[in-house]
Amino acid sequence: MRGLRRPTLDESNRLFTAAVIGGGAVAGSTISVLFGGALIAGVARLFQGRIALPTNPSVRWIGACFAAFFFAEAISTVVNYTSPVSLLEGVVANLPFLGFLMIYGRLSLSSREDILSAVEFGSMAGSFGALGYALIETMWFGYERAEGLAGNSGPFALVCTVLYGFNAVTAVRRRDRIGDIATLAMLAAGGAVLLSGMRSMWPILVLAPLIPLAVLRFRPRMGNPEKTTLILAALLLIVIVASFAAVQARVTMLMDDYDDVSVGEYDNSLGQRIRVWRAAAELVAERPLLGHGPAEAHVLMAARAADDGGAKGIAFTHAHNSILNAWMRSGILGAISALAILLVPPWLGYRARKDEIGQIGYAMLTIVCMTYFIAGIFNACFHHDIMDVLFIYSVITSSFLVFGNPSSPTVSVLIREE
Repeated sequence: MRGLRRPTLDESNRLFTAAVIGGGAVAGSTISVLFGGALIAGVARLFQGRIALPTNPSVRWIGACFAAFFFAEAISTVVNYTSPVSLLEGVVANLPFLGFLMIYGRLSLSSREDILSAVEFGSMAGSFGALGYALIETMWFGYERAEGLAGNSGPFALVCTVLYGFNAVTAVRRRDRIGDIATLAMLAAGGAVLLSGMRSMWPILVLAPLIPLAVLRFRPRMGNPEKTTLILAALLLIVIVASFAAVQARVTMLMDDYDDVSVGEYDNSLGQRIRVWRAAAELVAERPLLGHGPAEAHVLMAARAADDGGAKGIAFTHAHNSILNAWMRSGILGAISALAILLVPPWLGYRARKDEIGQIGYAMLTIVCMTYFIAGIFNACFHHDIMDVLFIYSVITSSFLVFGNPSSPTVSVLIREE
C-alpha cells in the first residue's frame, strides 16, 4: 500500500497559519510547541537552501526590531547572570523573536491569498471555540473569569481580542456568506473577552472595527440579511445573558477601587497596580541602562511590591506595564525595543505601497499592534509563551500580506457588488 503523501511546504504553511492564529485560546501552549517546531525545521531548510531570508528592506527592519528585543534580554541576562536557570528565561524563552525573518521566508513559498484565507479560517474557528470554552468554564464549572487552556484570564483575553479584530477585518471586507460568518465570529470572540473579565481589553472591542472601516473604506453587505440577523441576535442574546453578571461585577469593582484609591487605600486591584508601578519605577531607577536581568527582576519585583507598606502583601512578579517591565528586566534597550516592535511594523506598513491584499494586511497589522499596545498599559503583553507566539506570527502573516510579492497570479479578494 502506498504511503500517505507528505504535505508540501505551501500546504503546511496554510495549516500552520490557521492553527497558530486560531489555536491560542482553546489549544493553549500547543501553538508554542508548533512554533518551536517551525523554528527548528526552518533552520534546517534554510541550510538546505529550500527557503531564503526576505530581501525587502521594510521586512528586514521589522526583523531587526524583533532581534533587538531578543538581544536586549540576552545581554542583560549575561550581565546579571545568576544561574543556568536565568539563561532559560532570558535567552531560550525569547528565541522565537529571532525567528521572524526565517518564518517569513518560509511563508513566502505560499501565495498571499492562501495565507489570508488561512488567517480568516483560523480566526473564525478559534473565536467560536473560545466562546464555547468560556461558556463551559463560567456557566458549567463556575469559574468567575474565563481562562481557556492558557490557564490565565490575561492571555486568554488578549488572544480573543486579536481574533475579534481579525474577524472585524473579514466582516468589513467580505460581501458574502464568509463575511456573515465572520460577523458572528467577531461577536463570539467579543463575548469571550467579556467573560474573561479583563477590563483593559474592552476599549479594543470598540476601536478594532474602526480600523478596517478607515483603512478599507467600504462597508459589509450581508449575503442573507434576514437569516444572519436572526442568528446574530440569538448569539448576542446568549453573550449578554452569559456575561452580564461578570461585566457588572467588574465595573462595580473598578468604581469601588477608584473610590478607595482616591482616599489613599491601595489594597485593591487598581491600587495594587499603582503599588507595582511604583516598585518597578524604583527598580528602573536603580539600573536604568542594563536592567536587573529577566530572572532577577522577577524576584526583586515580588520582594519590593510585597514590602511597600501596604496593609496586604502582594506577590506580583512583573510590572503590569510592558514598557516598565521591559525596562526593569533589560534596561533602556529593552524598553526601546519593546516600543519598536509595537510601533515600527504599522509605521512601515503605512508607508508601503499597497494593493488590495496589502490594505487588508495593513488593517490586521495595525489591529494586532494596537491590541498589544493597549494591553501592555495595564498588563504584561510579552514574556508569556502564548502571547509571544501569537504576536510574532500575527505580525509575520500581516506583514507578508503587506510586503509579500504581488507578482504571483491573483484574483480579487474583495467581493464587490455587481
